[in-house]
Amino acid sequence: MAAGLENLSERDKAVLRSIFDPTATIAQVVDDGDRFEEDDDEPSNDAQKESSKFCAEGVQLAEAGKFEEALQVLTKGIEVAPGRAAAYNDRAQLLRLMNRDDDAMADLDKALQLTEGRKGRARALALCQRGVLLRKRDEGDSARASFTEAAKLGSGFAKKQVVEMNPYAALCNQMLSQVMRGETEIKL
Repeated sequence: MAAGLENLSERDKAVLRSIFDPTATIAQVVDDGDRFEEDDDEPSNDAQKESSKFCAEGVQLAEAGKFEEALQVLTKGIEVAPGRAAAYNDRAQLLRLMNRDDDAMADLDKALQLTEGRKGRARALALCQRGVLLRKRDEGDSARASFTEAAKLGSGFAKKQVVEMNPYAALCNQMLSQVMRGETEIKL
């Protein structure tokens, strides 16, 4: 590495990589991982533990392509512990897979209501899923707001989305790509 660059943080190095390689995806540039202040997904009572077991079973069923069965089991996970935000996140993920986006959004809204004022994993995951749905609906500003809050809570995925959705970064990458290809006139 060039002199003076060895003291740069991984994030600074990633920014430089993105500048000098405009074709790199965000995932190739940096993966900070998740760094949540709180891990509020840990079940703390019997009902939450039972909910967690139902949700784990529901996820396995979903992975096996048994969506309707998975939905029934995940719903049981919510019924035994209706205050457990992670259960709503799990069911929302399945509902997204089933193309039931409005139902997924309702579950995410409930998860966000349950985690209001908290700074943990469950809230960040609900915000990320919400951001994905909003982005799918072409509601970029709202999606960016969800990802921004999730990034502040420690979500590595959300941080990547915020960078990817930054219109100035996209414009810079476009211009830099044109320069690298030797185009003499920059098209905006």
